[in-house]
Amino acid sequence: MTKARLDHRSAQAAVETVAAAASGQVGLLARHLESGEELSWHPGVQFGTASTIKLAIYAEVMRQRALGRIDPGAQVATSMADLTGGSGVLGVLRPGLRCTVADLCTLMIVASDNTATSMLIDLLGGVAAVNEGVALLGYPGLVLDHKVRMQPPPLVAGQPDHAPSGPGRPLGTATPAEFCRLFRDLHAGRVVDPASSAEMLVTLRHQQSRSLIPRFYLAVAEPPSEPDEDGPGIASKTGWVSGCRVDTGLLYLPDSGGTVAYCAAADGLADRTMTTLAEGDELLGRLGAIMLARWWPGPGPAPLRPGCLPSQHTAAS
Repeated sequence: MTKARLDHRSAQAAVETVAAAASGQVGLLARHLESGEELSWHPGVQFGTASTIKLAIYAEVMRQRALGRIDPGAQVATSMADLTGGSGVLGVLRPGLRCTVADLCTLMIVASDNTATSMLIDLLGGVAAVNEGVALLGYPGLVLDHKVRMQPPPLVAGQPDHAPSGPGRPLGTATPAEFCRLFRDLHAGRVVDPASSAEMLVTLRHQQSRSLIPRFYLAVAEPPSEPDEDGPGIASKTGWVSGCRVDTGLLYLPDSGGTVAYCAAADGLADRTMTTLAEGDELLGRLGAIMLARWWPGPGPAPLRPGCLPSQHTAAS
């Protein structure tokens, strides 16, 4: 376990060290909600969101539900045209499977299911309708560009009759500051209404990826457990595409440590591999370690793996 407990100046310097060593562009905003203290690096720069834009789709589902336009209990059957490759499970299951709208939301967030995502975009009225609704919620900087464009695997769909589309434009764009603001508002119960915000956070706490921001944490409290001296809790959404990693969420600290709203992004990276050993995973993990080392309430040191902080910033404060 690292002995580091960073003061603000050392933590900000560590962020800059990690970001400067990256092969691409890095953005970060992490705000301790109780104190207002921030760690940042280019928080206002637009990045490709990868799958983190699915959080905006989820918020629009909740908005339309509150207006009576969407019934979360309504059942929807998958069709061959819905099946999409990439992350998730629906794309490798036979068409005709019936899911509720609420199930599609859970799959989109917890397993980052691309088929569920595209189905929800259609149910909401399309890409333009999603962006209009998200702007009405107060987050015009979260912009969905298109539905997921990935061929389903031949396991279910057979051989495709045309070549899959290239990488093209990112699925969505946003700034770290806009995502951080959304999570601040979720924490305060201001996204749609308190009940909707709370429901979204419960789902986000069950998100299954732990290889980015909490990569170097020795433990993460799983719901319904509360964070304790062994590890923090996290409600988050992650995103991966080649050369890009994004992680945005809330970091819940134990006892009186408070809560940190954050968004970390890395794009245009030279390492375009899609494994957890990729540069982007390591980079965001180091930013997550800095966040925890700065705001961990103690009394002991932050529960981090040794060697995850820049060497010149590992002295105890």
